[in-house]
Amino acid sequence: MRPFDVENLINKYGDVVSSFFQYMPDMVFLMSVEEGTRFRYVLMNPSAMQASGLTEAAYGKLIEEVNLPEKAENLNSMYRKAIKEGKPCYHTNYGEVIGESLLTPIYNSEGVCTHVLTVARDITERKLLEDKLEYLAYHDVLTGLPNRRLLQDRMKQAMSQARRTGSLAAVLYLDCDYFKDINDTWGHEVGDEFLRSLAKRLSSCVRDNDTVARLGGDEFVLLLTALESPEEASKVAKRVLATLQKPWEIGQHHFSLTMSIGIALYPKDGADSASLLRNADAALYQSKKSGRNQYRFYSPTE
Repeated sequence: MRPFDVENLINKYGDVVSSFFQYMPDMVFLMSVEEGTRFRYVLMNPSAMQASGLTEAAYGKLIEEVNLPEKAENLNSMYRKAIKEGKPCYHTNYGEVIGESLLTPIYNSEGVCTHVLTVARDITERKLLEDKLEYLAYHDVLTGLPNRRLLQDRMKQAMSQARRTGSLAAVLYLDCDYFKDINDTWGHEVGDEFLRSLAKRLSSCVRDNDTVARLGGDEFVLLLTALESPEEASKVAKRVLATLQKPWEIGQHHFSLTMSIGIALYPKDGADSASLLRNADAALYQSKKSGRNQYRFYSPTE
């Protein structure tokens, strides 16, 4: 790395450096290095002082002299890592405020690291937005349930577990009987509130390690894992049908509702997620064809 005389730069261009740092929105810390393990404050811009709670009174003092022990230990560790790597390195700090820092070691003509320049910024809002976008990529906006993408990931995990343990996995494909009548009679706002309430009822019918997903419209899927027998899937299906029999009250509207369910089992009814969903959907069709408000297991002969 090219030698860089920081002290001379500050002495020669102090006013320029000060003006430049003054208006930078990023936080800038310039630290001098002692024996590669201790660091003194040389310069901070206003953004850095505001974020750290320090003032110019910290200039010339060691990190551990002006910070609480835990914070001082973390900061010293960051700077020592930058010197050890001998090149600019990134560090992300997680907490109420998420900070991203670039630490750049600066060397003199003899190849000795004399300073470390840190430029840091608050990326909390950006990380929150990234987390929200990632959440929306895997969850249904209306109900907050896993969507098809996350369901397929969970199905792969469930099938892998079934192969490893010799257990079963079940896919229950659910569709409301006459849901369209709710939207047509009372409007989509009532229909949306019903779907949110339905999501909660369905979630109450399964274990924590099972999955309730919404594929769209009034189509839901339950993924049951680590089953010992098909009867366990039957019990869940009966539980779902029973809980839907309880009266529905959405705003001022009261109504009843039934649901049809198709069930496919792994590994008997499909070797991958696509075939399991397809066969569970075929079983759902047979359930509706047979009179609705019931469940049917997939049968390739029907």
